[in-house]
Amino acid sequence: MKEFLRKKIPLSLEITPLVDVVLLLLIFFFMTFSVSMQSMQLDLPEASSEEHVEEALTILINQDGEIFLGEDSMNLETLLPFLRQLSTEYATRTISIQADANVPLKVAVQVMDICQRAGFMGISIATRKGESN
Repeated sequence: MKEFLRKKIPLSLEITPLVDVVLLLLIFFFMTFSVSMQSMQLDLPEASSEEHVEEALTILINQDGEIFLGEDSMNLETLLPFLRQLSTEYATRTISIQADANVPLKVAVQVMDICQRAGFMGISIATRKGESN
């Protein structure tokens, strides 16, 4: 009886398709994250001057006084430890605070104070361009 010898096919894992899939997933998540950041409706206060600040972090405060960092909802007690962790990477960058126009000034000032105590150098308040007087 004749025995057939099978050629051994070397097994290898192709990395290129895996890298493609991972990059597509990363792009998808970055796009959905940026869309979700813009989906919160805030009525920003008006200002006559306009200056664009390159910010590393954006803190949102909605009309009810809820604080959001990214998609994470925070309160005043949890914001300070979280920002202290981030201050090692972003201490020289500016934090942009986007607060609804109907938020009490007290909440916005408390958030600014927490940012300063966490070690951030620059804090900006986001506004929308209003009419000049």
